[in-house]
Amino acid sequence: MWVQPVTEGVKVHPLAARSVFWEIKTTVADPAFEKEAWVTRALVEFGECGFTIQDSATVYFCSPELAQGAAKLPTAPVAEDAAVITSLFADPGHPGLEAIVLDAAVMNLVARDFTAVEAFGYRDFAQARKLLGEKPPRIGLMPVETLEAAGFRVVRDHPITPRLRMELPPPFELLTVAAMDDLLARAMV
Repeated sequence: MWVQPVTEGVKVHPLAARSVFWEIKTTVADPAFEKEAWVTRALVEFGECGFTIQDSATVYFCSPELAQGAAKLPTAPVAEDAAVITSLFADPGHPGLEAIVLDAAVMNLVARDFTAVEAFGYRDFAQARKLLGEKPPRIGLMPVETLEAAGFRVVRDHPITPRLRMELPPPFELLTVAAMDDLLARAMV
């Protein structure tokens, strides 16, 4: 198994292929069709918008404008300077895959010069289900502990669905030999 970008026709987690909670504010007749349409739109407007490990784990991320469904959460909106990781779907039988796809998303956003990434989490399964009308794993809502383990910190607290944020470092660029020689020459003066 390997991590690959989500594109049209790529195999994703079965729930990830049908969940449009984050992408659309209303209910739809054909969620799988709407999800494919959203992925196409996101690829055109935003670029890479997700990573998957076959049908075992999938993460989606985008600009706040492409995550209209986030408005359903009490800790919305996402800050204007941040990208948002909307959803993470992972089979419980493959522990650790959620960390791998989450890291892939974060590294992608670092390389694209984003300064921060935000995500919504849940603290209590039953309360989150009652608040949202959906089981958290069916919509890709992540446990707060998963996000905190990845380096996110709560920025807008809520007893059920806080919003978390991770400040991203600037992209790391390797020095060329010429640039290194130039720096050494200036340091010797």
